[in-house]
Amino acid sequence: MKSVFKKMNGVIERVWNDRVTITGVKDGKRGPFSEDEPVTIVENHPAKVILGSQKPSEQSFFGTDQYDAKLLIDNGVSIPAGARITATDVNGHVTEYKRASKGYRGYVSHQELAMVRDEKAKDVIDDGLGQN
Repeated sequence: MKSVFKKMNGVIERVWNDRVTITGVKDGKRGPFSEDEPVTIVENHPAKVILGSQKPSEQSFFGTDQYDAKLLIDNGVSIPAGARITATDVNGHVTEYKRASKGYRGYVSHQELAMVRDEKAKDVIDDGLGQN
C-alpha cells in the first residue's frame, strides 16, 4: 500500500499552487548573552494552504483577521512548533501566520500542520473595490 502513495510523490505537489517561506529560530550567543537568531528553513517552497472555518460569532471581538488554517507540505521539510510561515497564493496574495504546530508526518505523501492567522484587520480600500 505504501508503494502506491510513493508513486504519488511529485504528482500531489503539482496541485500545491501556494509558495511558502518558513522561518524559525536557533540559539545564538552575543558576547555573554544568549539571543535567538532567525533562520530560514525553506524559501519559496511549494505547499498548499487549506482554510478552516471563519465564523464571526466565534471571535471575541471584531477588528481582527483571525482564522485557523492547515498547511500541506512534503515530508522532507522539518518544521518546528512556533515557526512563522509566509504563504503566497496563486494570485500573489501574501498571508503571514504567526503560530504553527509542529508538522505531523504520519502520511506517506505529505505532512500537515495547523496554523493560526491572528492580526488586526488593516486592509486599505482606496477605490471601493478593495484595490489599493
